[in-house]
Amino acid sequence: MSIHSLRHSYATHLLEQGLSLRHIQGILGHASSKTTERYTQLTEEAQQDALSTINDLMGKLDLSQRGGQHETQ
Repeated sequence: MSIHSLRHSYATHLLEQGLSLRHIQGILGHASSKTTERYTQLTEEAQQDALSTINDLMGKLDLSQRGGQHETQ
């Protein structure tokens, strides 16, 4: 465990909680936003949550062709 990994984790968690990159830049004391952008990688848990949400939404889509076609009886 290093100071860099702690800063990276801290910045990533702040970003995941919705704090803007500008605020994180100020907290970390970075002069350039390019430096802060290195901390924007998502954690594995956040990636899994995102995939789960996408899969849930895709499962709820109704892809049947109901609109515009009429059944004859």
